[in-house]
Amino acid sequence: MRCDRCTEKPCRDGMACTACDAAALYADLEDRRMMRAASEVEAEYYGEINRIQEIILFSRKMGYKKLGIAFCAALSEEAAKLSQILENYFEISTVNCKVCGVGKSEMGAMESDKVGPISCNPIEQAEVLNAANTDLNLLLGLCVGHDALFIKYSQAPVVPVAAKDRVIAHNPLGALYCSAIFKRMMKEAKNQETE
Repeated sequence: MRCDRCTEKPCRDGMACTACDAAALYADLEDRRMMRAASEVEAEYYGEINRIQEIILFSRKMGYKKLGIAFCAALSEEAAKLSQILENYFEISTVNCKVCGVGKSEMGAMESDKVGPISCNPIEQAEVLNAANTDLNLLLGLCVGHDALFIKYSQAPVVPVAAKDRVIAHNPLGALYCSAIFKRMMKEAKNQETE
């Protein structure tokens, strides 16, 4: 499928363009509860509240008591501010990316003076929050790939608060909204095709 190329979007009106049994996907009661809570937050507050406020409302509707925050050590200040807000509603557990850090050389990972010799440890981050029995885990600026590993090993559902983008203030969509960046990336992509 290439939904990005569809100009009609009949799915918005409940018209399926492919054979599916979407209702069956939500037979699990917990999945259905999550969908209901997410839909309620969206319907009640669409365009009125920010993502952190949405997380609070969603988590409260779900009855979550304990939230985990897996964050990049470079975003420690942001993690502290996020925790300061959330701890008014929930019990909070946090873990930074360098927990039980391992030397990059031991991992077979590339080393660079830009980022230091200690590897991030997203699987350990997930294990720490799994041991804390969190109800929901929040991702705050983990590197591409590290976020994928954290999500893979997290026992609790995961919601991104912010995706790391060191160049565009942790706003990856900025590359699509800024015409100069978008044009440069398209030029790079076209040059890649000719190589």
